[in-house]
Amino acid sequence: MRIFGSVVAALPLAFGVFRAATTGTDVRYLWVATVSTLAAGLMIAVTRRAKSPSPGIAVRIAFAVFASAGAAGICAFAVGGGSSPAIVMVAGGFALCSGVGLTLATDA
Repeated sequence: MRIFGSVVAALPLAFGVFRAATTGTDVRYLWVATVSTLAAGLMIAVTRRAKSPSPGIAVRIAFAVFASAGAAGICAFAVGGGSSPAIVMVAGGFALCSGVGLTLATDA
């Protein structure tokens, strides 16, 4: 599961790098992917350090996806995303990949 999770978690960053390489100047997706991955990682770290009984993997994934989507949406808006539906779709897709991937990659 760790390898599968790592591949899934790397997809947003790979897409951001691909977009930056093909356009030459558009690094917005790279910023959104980075923020999405960092937010998911932060939420996973917080839920793992909880003093109470550890929440199940589904709960950890949900928290990571929710935090990642919010952070990615704010970042997409900040870097100049013009269309609200596009921001929601990109932030949601990146968050799903980051949240699920990092949780599976770090789950022991």
